[in-house]
Amino acid sequence: MRQHIPPPGLDRVALKKAPPDLVINNGLLFNSFTGEFIEGQSLWIKDGWIAYAGPDKRPKTGDGTDFMDARGMVLLPGLMEGHTHILNLTGIEEFVRHVIPSGTTTVITETIELATIVGIDGIRYFVQGIENQPLRFFYTLSPLCGLIPTVEANVPSNEDLLPFLEAPGCLGLGEIYWGNLLLEGVQGERVRELVRLTLSMGKRLEGHSAGASGSKLQAYTSFGVSSCHEPITEKEVLERLRLGYWVMIRQGAIRKELDGVKGIFQAPVDKRRLVLCTDSMDPEGFLSEGYLDAAVRHALHLGIDPSQVYQMVTLNVAEHFRLDHILGSLSPGRLADMVIIPSPEDYHPQTVIRGGKVIFQDGKNLVEPRNASFPEAMFRTVNIPEIPSILPPKEGRVRAVEMVTRLVTKEAIVELSDPREPGCLNMALAIDRTGGGEAFLGFIKGFGLKQGACGSTMCWDTPDMIVLGCDALSMETVIGRLKASGGGAVYAIGREVVAEFPASLCGVVTVERMETARAQVWEFEEKLHQNGVPWENPLLALNTQGNAAIPHFRLTHNGYVRMKDRTVLPLVVA
Repeated sequence: MRQHIPPPGLDRVALKKAPPDLVINNGLLFNSFTGEFIEGQSLWIKDGWIAYAGPDKRPKTGDGTDFMDARGMVLLPGLMEGHTHILNLTGIEEFVRHVIPSGTTTVITETIELATIVGIDGIRYFVQGIENQPLRFFYTLSPLCGLIPTVEANVPSNEDLLPFLEAPGCLGLGEIYWGNLLLEGVQGERVRELVRLTLSMGKRLEGHSAGASGSKLQAYTSFGVSSCHEPITEKEVLERLRLGYWVMIRQGAIRKELDGVKGIFQAPVDKRRLVLCTDSMDPEGFLSEGYLDAAVRHALHLGIDPSQVYQMVTLNVAEHFRLDHILGSLSPGRLADMVIIPSPEDYHPQTVIRGGKVIFQDGKNLVEPRNASFPEAMFRTVNIPEIPSILPPKEGRVRAVEMVTRLVTKEAIVELSDPREPGCLNMALAIDRTGGGEAFLGFIKGFGLKQGACGSTMCWDTPDMIVLGCDALSMETVIGRLKASGGGAVYAIGREVVAEFPASLCGVVTVERMETARAQVWEFEEKLHQNGVPWENPLLALNTQGNAAIPHFRLTHNGYVRMKDRTVLPLVVA
């Protein structure tokens, strides 16, 4: 990715000494600097850049000059996604194909998913895959934070990460879990060194401060963290604004925060450090709601002032990432990325323009994604030498992961001889599926599965396959099927595979189209619901059991991990 510099000759177009390539007249232009909607404005575009933005409708013209009449329509800068994970079950091409109609022309994405499994190649091929796409991509380099050192076995050295951090397409270090940044020892020092390298290059540190408050949040902030997308209450938003954060309000597949924090828009505080982001969208969300456009429409529905809404997805994002000299506004010397909508209150893109070229119009994409290729080895990453023994204890006091919500867990101590307890438990097996073969068998309380077993290789922040089940045979069937298919998610009862979501790219991403992926995930989750699992989006609950950022008690192939001190704990309570 090259650094963008305005081409020579824009001044000549503005002075009417040279013709533009495209002239858009009579638009109601949103000025993201002042928050105004200005009537009767024209844009003159040359070589993909804006040369003029104002009331004059009469540029010097040539044979190659095209005209567009935007009478009765609103001209907005192309939306900017400030924080997302584009590999949420589906691949790069499907993401691009379904984002183009949203009017989002710039996407800043995390880079963690493939790298957790295959290390530096996961970053290299991902970055190559997002280059030269119809959308404008930038990335933040993931610090690849795991629960304990053994699940960071595939993490590249900081020296190997340096070229990706230095690249112009990299805007900084991706979301840094506050607990990992404050860890003592080698695991924390690796991340702190990455932080120092990032700051020395003048790039951003993206935050993940869920669960941090008071002195812990202050300590975390002192490292130079610039943003956080985790606040879920008005109090948390305000606390971080007061500390200088750019607060990214999340409205996507993982969580929807707008309703919970909407009061901040009535508070007497400056709101120019608020950003609206998705943090990813899944196939169901893409096909039933949309993307960042859905978040914008919901914000407008809540009565938030349109000028604030559009600043949150244009200039505020650009300023945070120090891209406002080229993006985030419709003004001279900026890239000609824009979306045309019916009115300020009605965000439904009619035309999307990227670099002066129309890429969406009248309900149709006018461009196709570039194919992103990956080596064959990245489709063979489920490597379990042998299925581990699944023989849980029948009596005694044991630890279990207890589900508080579909994401939050806590430690439970269970007496297996208590007749009330066994029916609440499922076995929980974590296996290093990248060749080591180490495994840990524990329990999970409250997942709710009544028969069979389910498993996934798409677990966040870990190379582990995690299988939750009622009986050993079903769990063995799940493991065998995931090995044979290359990964994804499987639900089995006995020897029968009842539902599955194949995801063969690093065992994380499907090669199927969005519509197929949606149907497969729906069937998988519906079968779990039919067999006792009460949680909304149970696949997400399964995939986060090894996550290093959500409290309080997690699972690895070495044992349980207590988040507050990262102690590895055995199954049996002494």
